[in-house]
Amino acid sequence: MSKELIARLRKNREVRVTVGKFVFIAHRPTDVEVLQIRRNDDAYTSIAMDFVHGWEGVVEDDIIGGGGTDVVAFTSDLWREWVADHTEYWEPITDAVLAAYRAHTGIVGEAAKN
Repeated sequence: MSKELIARLRKNREVRVTVGKFVFIAHRPTDVEVLQIRRNDDAYTSIAMDFVHGWEGVVEDDIIGGGGTDVVAFTSDLWREWVADHTEYWEPITDAVLAAYRAHTGIVGEAAKN
């Protein structure tokens, strides 16, 4: 039962970010992660690298140019290598992740008032 609840908690934190033709699947930070982000000087890049855990429709040609059209399975290592050279993804991903956190804290704050 606890594994199911953990999976549901993680699913509730999911954030889908569309950048151009790509959909990246990230997660809203927890309060603990936000504390770590605030202490981190390179938080802007680390959010894009660390909070994405999936994608949709990315093919080999998107990653290496001149590659095939087969959909590529997401791995954290591949993501980190790819996004390191694609600064155009950092801002929209970071903005969406942080907006999801702000929305969450607003909901929690409103619930606490009632």
